[in-house]
Amino acid sequence: MLSLQDAIGLDMDVMGSGFGFTPWGPDTCPTLEQLMAATTSSSSPSSSAGDAAAPCGTPEEDEEERRRRQRRKVSNRLSAQRSRARKQQRLEELRGTAAQLRAQKQDLEAKLHVVARHELAVRRQNARLRADFAELARRHRELCRLVALQRLAQQLRSRRPLQPGGGPGAAALGLASLMT
Repeated sequence: MLSLQDAIGLDMDVMGSGFGFTPWGPDTCPTLEQLMAATTSSSSPSSSAGDAAAPCGTPEEDEEERRRRQRRKVSNRLSAQRSRARKQQRLEELRGTAAQLRAQKQDLEAKLHVVARHELAVRRQNARLRADFAELARRHRELCRLVALQRLAQQLRSRRPLQPGGGPGAAALGLASLMT
């Protein structure tokens, strides 16, 4: 909304161009006497800026404007207060969430520690079982070789009778004694 001083300085050709332009609101249009008083006061060098900003409405309109501004101030204060309360509530929610996440992290770290110890025990047991398997596999191969030698010795014994002076029967007997 233009002040009275600003309106006087406007080009009158623009205002009278028929486009419906007025520098004042419909309820605050100044009277001719007010315009003339403003023109004479603006031409005098002793005019103050307070005169230019003075409202040009009736006292009832001024009072209504003051009430409206006061209601707006109160409304803005309440809105700012609600905004701060929402912000504080959100901050508290985030702090609570952070505390929960910290607790959850500690629980998970404890569980991870337990699982890591269990994994180490399983690895050790697995290494022992592999060593036992390797030992048993070695013994199995040795036993298979001994069984094969025993069969060979039996085959040799069954083909030729044992001769007291040595010979092939004595070698078979020597082999049989090695197996036992």
